[in-house]
Amino acid sequence: MPAGVWDETSKYGNLRNYQVDQGAGQYRRTLYTIWKRTAAPPTMLLFDAPNREICTVKRSRTNTPLQALSLLNEVTFVEAAKNLARRMLLEGGSDDAARIRYGFRLAVSRQPRPQEMSVLLDGLAADRRQFQLDVPSAEKLVGKSVGNAEQNPAVAPGSPTGDSPTSTLPSVDWAAYTLAANILLNLDEFVTRE
Repeated sequence: MPAGVWDETSKYGNLRNYQVDQGAGQYRRTLYTIWKRTAAPPTMLLFDAPNREICTVKRSRTNTPLQALSLLNEVTFVEAAKNLARRMLLEGGSDDAARIRYGFRLAVSRQPRPQEMSVLLDGLAADRRQFQLDVPSAEKLVGKSVGNAEQNPAVAPGSPTGDSPTSTLPSVDWAAYTLAANILLNLDEFVTRE
């Protein structure tokens, strides 16, 4: 929720000056999200959460551009993409194709088709080139300006991305993989249970 959003709607209750949790508390399930009828969580409303004024037996299903914009830009999803990208880099193998396959399998529980692989690899290469030309943008994306996750985790010794325990993920690669992971987390197969 944006800062101060409940200040205007908190005539009853104590939500004025609400502070977002830090640490492990910020990663708890949405089941524990504070919900006010006068200021419901916007992301939940975008994804067809009932308005809670009447009993709802079955949620409606829609697919709108606002949902895609939320999945691509909302801080929760960008942070999830950063962490998926970290796993792809650290656990996914030694080359781009293996890492993309690993991330795809983590996201949608199947191997990517050849056309999907081609699109993702082309996008990864283009994003990497763009971030190589604009390293500050890469550092901004994977830094603390987006989310509160670990800023740049140490790479395990002997892994393909580092030789010492104090190595960190290269910002350009991490940022490029974050955009690839962002796409994976925006796939219809990931969002919608069939």
